[in-house]
Amino acid sequence: MWYLLIVLLTLFFSFTLYQDSCGVVTGHYGEKLQDYTDILQQLIDKASESDDPVLMLKPGRFGIRGKDAVVLKPGVSLHGSEDEPTIFSTLNNDDDEDDGEDDHHHNATATIQVPAASVGWTIDGIIFDNVNIDVQPQQNHQVAKIANNVFLNGGRGSIQSSFGANLLIDSNIFLRDHAHAGKEFIPQYNTTNTGVLFQTQENSMISNNIFGMDLRHLDDLMPVVSSELQSGLTKIKYALTCLQAKWDDQQGFLMSGVQLYSSNEITIQNNILNGTFPDTMPIPQDHAISIVGSNQTYILQNFVAGWQLADFGGAFRFTSAVDSYVVSNYLANTAVMIYVANHADFQQIDNMVVYDNFFFHFLGKEFDPPAPLAGWLYEGITFYDFWTARLNNTIRPPFWNSSAPLSPFAHNIIISDNHFASAKGIDPNVISLGNLEPTQAHVDKKNCYVTEPLLNDTNRVPLLWRQQYQKDTFARYGNKIPVRSPFSTDRHLIKYVPEDLQDLEIPDFWKAFTLRNNTVPMIPPETECY
Repeated sequence: MWYLLIVLLTLFFSFTLYQDSCGVVTGHYGEKLQDYTDILQQLIDKASESDDPVLMLKPGRFGIRGKDAVVLKPGVSLHGSEDEPTIFSTLNNDDDEDDGEDDHHHNATATIQVPAASVGWTIDGIIFDNVNIDVQPQQNHQVAKIANNVFLNGGRGSIQSSFGANLLIDSNIFLRDHAHAGKEFIPQYNTTNTGVLFQTQENSMISNNIFGMDLRHLDDLMPVVSSELQSGLTKIKYALTCLQAKWDDQQGFLMSGVQLYSSNEITIQNNILNGTFPDTMPIPQDHAISIVGSNQTYILQNFVAGWQLADFGGAFRFTSAVDSYVVSNYLANTAVMIYVANHADFQQIDNMVVYDNFFFHFLGKEFDPPAPLAGWLYEGITFYDFWTARLNNTIRPPFWNSSAPLSPFAHNIIISDNHFASAKGIDPNVISLGNLEPTQAHVDKKNCYVTEPLLNDTNRVPLLWRQQYQKDTFARYGNKIPVRSPFSTDRHLIKYVPEDLQDLEIPDFWKAFTLRNNTVPMIPPETECY
């Protein structure tokens, strides 16, 4: 058996090498892409029969057909080369033969499929060029890991997992070019795309990843990310310079970074979600993180910029959720949206905690949605019950004015110790309670502005409730002024924040960015209240 495995390994890695200043590299993007689908499957099959089922892959670029998935047999792990990259690229799905041209723009997406019987596997250190990973329903009793990979494009989602558990997605880089961007400004489930797609997933973590990048600023990220991500960035540079990959500079056309549907106990922590390509041009987007009908979601210590603030885009959007925590994130022109809507499988918001986040408003009114939506559904923190405002979904559109009926489905929304800033010449955001029942809003006076406030007489962030504005009164740069609300509290809300989440730091990712086409500098999140 081992003799056959060695023969297959030799066959798999027998191709022409060439030498240049980059060292020994293989299968560069100017060469004809060979089909290694069947050989890779044979290697996996043989590895599954061995005592050490870790398939160590040498560097090079290998074609994978898009028609039939490569199945990672139970127990088998794939590990790419630690030095020069191992690259899996999708062949042209029309004929499964390369035409000798650079084929990374083809719409076909090949798949590495992980079957239900797999336990404790890893996929590590590979560049997936329009190749995604599909994890079949499984209840792992050991943690499975997808780590240290680079995903370019990847169809509906670069990593997809349904009805699974104990999956760690760590230190990966997710890219998407304009040719593979979404086309619909209001996408449906099957017309959007994402880096990570969880459907009915449990007890899993998405940590230390990069979603979206401008390759011209790759070196700016090096000082602020982990050594694992530095390794991934180095492999991207190798592919561009040594393998002559002609990837677009702008790789921020993900419609979403993460999408969760009906999932429980998911932690999304220490990620960079970057959609600024450029951040002055409207492009089809979904949400930076979209959470639909999910419970026990922890969104902690992430940096987000470039998802433009509108009905689709610019937010951590919760659509019906219970026991969810948004803590210590840096959100640049990004919001926390908390909605009740009928596309979740339940209508309920319970125990939502938004604590110690930094909101930086840097895009002007030219990017506001049209009236009557502007300035009330798209503030820094926003609640709205669409189901009730549509009279149990019997009318469209919903009520957008102060007659909107109050929500019976939302309880215990905690908003504490968040800091709001804005770029020069732009009014800062406020907190919109929408049509929330006031007794269910727990908003303390620690939510403050760190730059020039909306109102001169207080640095506290105003509360907008049921679209009630002061008549004929406007802020310095044209924003409406909310009617003064009695709903803020002097109670200590820290008791609602789990003890292990109370003292988290906002990471230094923000230091790598200058926004709005490199004209707007970042503001440190530790800036004191104004």
